[in-house]
Amino acid sequence: MNRENKKNFDKVFQTALALFGNEEAVNHWLKHPVRGLGNKRPIDMLSTAEDTKAVLNLIGRLEHGVFS
Repeated sequence: MNRENKKNFDKVFQTALALFGNEEAVNHWLKHPVRGLGNKRPIDMLSTAEDTKAVLNLIGRLEHGVFS
């Protein structure tokens, strides 16, 4: 994992942890396809700034109860 990917992972992980409340739930969510991300796994979307932003935006929508 390069430096940028690690930075993206850490940001997404911490943001998801605030949403889900525990590391086990975050790890599960990161490793499974998510409908809101076009059935892609969040962990596979952390190599570009654009995809990372999409993951963070989805977490933000989930925090506010916006599921679509």
